[in-house]
Amino acid sequence: MIYMYSSFLKIWDAWKVFDACSDLDIVSWNSMIAGYVKNGEVGIARELFDVMPERDLVSWNSMISGYVGIEDMESAQDLFQRMLVKDIVSWNTMIDGYARIGNVSAARELFDQMKKRNVVSWNTILALYVRSKNNEECFKLFDRMINSGEVRPNEATLVSVLTACAKLGKLDIGIWIHSYMKVRRIEPDVLLSTALLTMYAKCGSMDLAREIFNEMQVRSVVSWNSLIMGYGMHGHCEKALEMFLEMEKSGETPNGATFGWWYFDLMRRVYKIEPKTEHYGCMVDLLARAGLIKDSEELIQKMPVEAGSALWGALLSACKTHSNYELGKIVGKRLIEMEPKDIGPYILLSNIYAMEGKWDDVEKVRKMMSENGLQKAAGSSVVDISDSSISESFLEDQHGLNHKKSMVYSMLSELGSQIKLCRDGGRDTVEASKISNLCT
Repeated sequence: MIYMYSSFLKIWDAWKVFDACSDLDIVSWNSMIAGYVKNGEVGIARELFDVMPERDLVSWNSMISGYVGIEDMESAQDLFQRMLVKDIVSWNTMIDGYARIGNVSAARELFDQMKKRNVVSWNTILALYVRSKNNEECFKLFDRMINSGEVRPNEATLVSVLTACAKLGKLDIGIWIHSYMKVRRIEPDVLLSTALLTMYAKCGSMDLAREIFNEMQVRSVVSWNSLIMGYGMHGHCEKALEMFLEMEKSGETPNGATFGWWYFDLMRRVYKIEPKTEHYGCMVDLLARAGLIKDSEELIQKMPVEAGSALWGALLSACKTHSNYELGKIVGKRLIEMEPKDIGPYILLSNIYAMEGKWDDVEKVRKMMSENGLQKAAGSSVVDISDSSISESFLEDQHGLNHKKSMVYSMLSELGSQIKLCRDGGRDTVEASKISNLCT
């Protein structure tokens, strides 16, 4: 009765049953504490916990879970340290608590201290690494999980690793996971299928993404969004629009992320969805890229919320691209006022002055940069190389060229020669062995 009333959030009725009972055992106490925790009354639960005649693991774990739920990790840690006996639930609850507040080091420290782990322990840390954008560590831990033989990955495990693959473009690992699912005969639910198709879409393998999508018996709006965005990201605009129309016909209700540039005006009128800043950003970027600078500026001015620096930055970049110097100078100065520590607007404004031949103004902008302690940082690219590691290369200025550039240019020259030979010889592709040697 206590448990039933607590489950329906009728905690006062649960208390009346508890209070009327003349012979309370530990199960009664635990049920009442769990009820208060579930109803968000952690303080009252602690009062009961402190006056219990005896406690067991369930008592301690319920109380720790309550503190984790309200993100009071100091109190949770205090109880955890006082426990004479801890089970795997105790450890997992604490790890989950630190994961909720984003404390990666504390969660990992507890994970490493565990003598025995289950799949929940591994999944919590893997998901935390993905959320904290430490995707490389996610791969390392997943590799350790596979090789340890301690537990077998489940659907939640694979969702985390596939998400990391999508973020880093690790198509090879994503394909391995897909094969693993087939070998282990893992029947993916909608969440895992969506993670798989998102991975393929973000890695540019749209045929495989579409294949996964077609095989899904049940789809969510996220599944549709992933495929539509995949087509959009890789320049297949017609297919993206085609999928949007199919989505409408299927009866699936679009959400804010579904809408592309050409459907911006339908959001309020048809679907009653208020455009968010990111939707305005996409539309501003679209108009700017098309050279419709004035329309882009007017849209920013008409926004119901104040435009941020990202939107003005998109307009400034378009002004430079389409040689609209007068507006560009106005926008550039405004951006510098908004974000005086952001080097981007200074660089773009300096370039606009340079394109006009106004070198005195260029020097003034450079002086402002120097006075604000700003220095142009080297650009960088992340490249997936053959040993499954990540190589980050930096584009330096003329005074600090990468010492390996001659090797890179030599390889590119040789590759170009091979392609030319194949083209002149009537062959469509370079021989695999030659490509392999060049890449190596």
